[in-house]
Amino acid sequence: MYRERILLTHPGTSKPKYLELRADGVDLHRSWWTGAGKPQERLKSFGSGRAAREALEKIVTEKMRDGYALLRDVAAAEPGDVVVQCATPAANGTVAFALHPDGGTLAVARGIPDRVRLRLGSEVQTVDLRTGARRVVYADASRSSAVHDMAFEPDGTHLSFTVRNLRDGVDTSHTVALSTGHVRRLPRACLGRDAVAGRMLVSDDHTVRVLGPDGRSCLDLPAGEPSRAGAVALSPSGRLVGLIRRPDGRDTEYDLEIWDVDTGGRVLGVPYPFPTVARGVGKLMFDRTEQLLVVSGATWGCGGVSVESGVFCWTIEGGLADVALSPDGTRLAAARVRGPVVVHDAATGQPLEPRFVVPGEPSLTYDTVEFSADGRLLAVGDSPGRVTVFRFDGLEFTEPGG
Repeated sequence: MYRERILLTHPGTSKPKYLELRADGVDLHRSWWTGAGKPQERLKSFGSGRAAREALEKIVTEKMRDGYALLRDVAAAEPGDVVVQCATPAANGTVAFALHPDGGTLAVARGIPDRVRLRLGSEVQTVDLRTGARRVVYADASRSSAVHDMAFEPDGTHLSFTVRNLRDGVDTSHTVALSTGHVRRLPRACLGRDAVAGRMLVSDDHTVRVLGPDGRSCLDLPAGEPSRAGAVALSPSGRLVGLIRRPDGRDTEYDLEIWDVDTGGRVLGVPYPFPTVARGVGKLMFDRTEQLLVVSGATWGCGGVSVESGVFCWTIEGGLADVALSPDGTRLAAARVRGPVVVHDAATGQPLEPRFVVPGEPSLTYDTVEFSADGRLLAVGDSPGRVTVFRFDGLEFTEPGG
């Protein structure tokens, strides 16, 4: 989806820098200035209007990788509009990210190459969504690794993430104090928190644990091997845990299980409903009623499973890169591998309009989708290395053709 006009901002070293691009027929106008300085201008003509718009987007992609960003005031934007778009020169072509609880900061993880030892390391940086200023908070190019399970703490003071060594599969978790930049290694990986009881879901060696507010274990679940957040979920009240149990050598099937944290009993055990090849075992999320467990099978599809019976209430078939539930549990955002992001009614699975399409040069793939904690924003990560944030609140959704 090509644009005809865009204003990009760079925080600069002392004053912000601006670049405005405008395609007018076959002409591409470029204006740039620093602070309140006088703009400089340049004009270039192309063989067609489409060629001029393609040239505009090529410049946008290059400049975003150099630290420029599209920044708009959320309050002034219309529902569904892009409020932020930025990019990182991710060497692995993919982006992992997390939105700060106040919606003002984006954490982005990317692959960084070590060209001497031919390794692909990891870097985590924060982006101020008001100014575009970036800060590297973690970097390690000494080993082949990838960052996953990245999230801000509920109070917004720390950013936690897990780094996987791609050679041996070993995970190490870290937390960064955003005020000081101090990085501390964690004894266990945090996989989620509830919004009511103050419980925390963690992975410790080969065990998934639910810890109470005092740090003591409420429930231990041997998981067969260390679990990722995409394979285990804590319900909003902290009462239930859903997990995908991997084969232990005796079994050949993956199982979907739900456990009651208070009683320690298993309340559901059914075969995992999706194929487990290709991109892994997918993702689990409870809806706000805790009567439905949303199960995604990575690229294979997504479905709502009844917590009581284990049967599907609805399904969304194939081609999904990622899914996310809105904070109020009423909407499910499903990113198709080739786009767009389709919003569904979480209770019925019904697809809704409008859809979200990343503007600019065509995406190779859509990779990640996430809501802000207040449900006001929807962020989409794509290859090559862009994050696009849409204003989500205030949208009126309708059924297709409705």
